[in-house]
Amino acid sequence: MKDPNSGLIEAVSPASPAAKAGIRPGWRLAGIDGKPIGDILDYRIAEADSSLELSLLDLQGKKRLIRVSKPYREPLGLKFASPSIEPVQRCGNRCIFCFVDQNPPGLRSSLYLKDDDYRLSFLYGNFITLNRLKAAELKRIVKLGLSPLYVSVHSTNPALRSKLFGTDRAARGLRNLRLLAHAGIKFHAQIVIIPGLNSGRELKRTVMDLCSMGDSVTDIALVPVGLTDHRRGREPLRRPTDREAKTLIEQVSRWQGAFLRKKGTRYIFLADEFYLQAGLPLPVEEEYEGYPQLENGVGQGRIFLNELDTLRKPRQEESPGPARYTIITGRASAPLLYKLKERFSCLLPTVDLNMVVAENSLFGSSVTVTGLLSGADLIRALQDRKTGEAVFVPEVMFKEGTDLFLDNLTKGDVQEVLSARIIRAGGPQQLYEAILSERKKSPVKPAAEEK
Repeated sequence: MKDPNSGLIEAVSPASPAAKAGIRPGWRLAGIDGKPIGDILDYRIAEADSSLELSLLDLQGKKRLIRVSKPYREPLGLKFASPSIEPVQRCGNRCIFCFVDQNPPGLRSSLYLKDDDYRLSFLYGNFITLNRLKAAELKRIVKLGLSPLYVSVHSTNPALRSKLFGTDRAARGLRNLRLLAHAGIKFHAQIVIIPGLNSGRELKRTVMDLCSMGDSVTDIALVPVGLTDHRRGREPLRRPTDREAKTLIEQVSRWQGAFLRKKGTRYIFLADEFYLQAGLPLPVEEEYEGYPQLENGVGQGRIFLNELDTLRKPRQEESPGPARYTIITGRASAPLLYKLKERFSCLLPTVDLNMVVAENSLFGSSVTVTGLLSGADLIRALQDRKTGEAVFVPEVMFKEGTDLFLDNLTKGDVQEVLSARIIRAGGPQQLYEAILSERKKSPVKPAAEEK
């Protein structure tokens, strides 16, 4: 059955070749240069040419032929409703730790979708399992040189891997990994650590098996399993304890030293959560070797701290007057926010930055990352507090490009309930600039005069 979103243009980048040619969101791309577009890879290859004839259907269903001239390899500037243009390849695994399967009811439909699509892995860094790849897809990956791919490995023990993925196809995924590696495809590998299952000796086996594949596996990231209160009726699992996190850090440190001597790279990296949980300092920047798995939570905390260190005290004429703000965070990131608060107290001594750690009621208290807090969590954390002149909310709490929280409350909804202004903020630099900008816009009465 054809995907109703197939070829549907969701957005057109401003000032892009497509925008200049008059192409509009809501139109559908049917083909380029007289050939149908099968998927996003076909599109990316076709759009590289400097002269293109696009076949489109406008909002009324009328066929339009539009010729576009542009520099070679410059993107057309089209964003599609389906990231693969044709239907996304859905995940057929039943992982015993799958976070999507632990979602509470009532969230927006996109949060329940699970892909296992090699195209999205190559283009956007989505992690795939390789368990369901067909022979034709393997050949296409090799032919097009789709490298690197991002692969969820979790274990190289076939029996354990089948248990973790909940499918007998898991052994096929290992074979596909080796076949692609032999053909020169490179991988970023991910291992979700589940104490008592793929930890300890099993983890060592997996790491060494991946290492034996030579340069094909460029790096390995270890991340802690995520468990919510909505995981019921399945095998009981648990997260690493503080002591286990510390032990893992010590083990990985030894492995990194050995790999650095043998391979010239530390090769294996830990998610920031392990260090924060164990109460140990994050590695220095050079130890992340360019952050190859930043989107996997490996190194985001170090970038945060480095950015914090670059901030300098404003000139006297730029210094804000007395003011009070609130910033929200999840429990996992609280140690980083305490450092931010301490630094800001030196840079902006007239600004009282009140930090509030919010508990997650949507997924459960064991989920501590800031990006999974909901609008309702924000309300619960702040409804009985004096928030000052504004509440700074981390950008990761919003759906990209929107003002929506995970529970579909909007920024406006939360502002109305709290009777407080909400300002979105990314890292320390953006927060710092936002505070200075606030003071420029309107002088505010001292915090002592607040009601």
